[in-house]
Amino acid sequence: MSRDVVISATTSQHYREFATLIREYVDWCRERYAADSWFVDAAFSHQSLEQELQELSSSYGPPSGRAFLALSRDEVVGCIAYRELSDTVCEMKRLFVRKGGQGRGAGRRLCMASIDAARSDGYALMRLDTANLLTEAIALYRSVGFRDCPAYNDYPDDLMPYIVFMDIPIRPAKAG
Repeated sequence: MSRDVVISATTSQHYREFATLIREYVDWCRERYAADSWFVDAAFSHQSLEQELQELSSSYGPPSGRAFLALSRDEVVGCIAYRELSDTVCEMKRLFVRKGGQGRGAGRRLCMASIDAARSDGYALMRLDTANLLTEAIALYRSVGFRDCPAYNDYPDDLMPYIVFMDIPIRPAKAG
């Protein structure tokens, strides 16, 4: 029987695990962008990643968002979060699945947990931005209904050719 589940990050230990995964993600991105290594550091610096990692529970915890961890056989293998951009729009952030957790649907489960929670929280639209060489993630996002959209974040001009912007309408759950 599979022990693959997605849980909400609610404890300081959960957020420490989330931060560890994001640091692994940054290292993975550096490998993927070896030919353009400046891009990874510039993009994460622009996003103030180190400050974000120090404030994860306020960046991605209620009421401004939510964070999730994927577990496989009680081991943390992935993460995702979303944060509020406005009363009706949120942004998916930081999807990552460790190599040992890949190929078993953890990324899809994380995406769906994030979308479902955002819908339950009343958001009408979810956005994301990702890097153009993260082709597996882009394919996953498209498979769950994301579509390309105009830029909604300002990045420096030298980064813009590397960024893909996407969104998905998520109708809020009807009351009663």
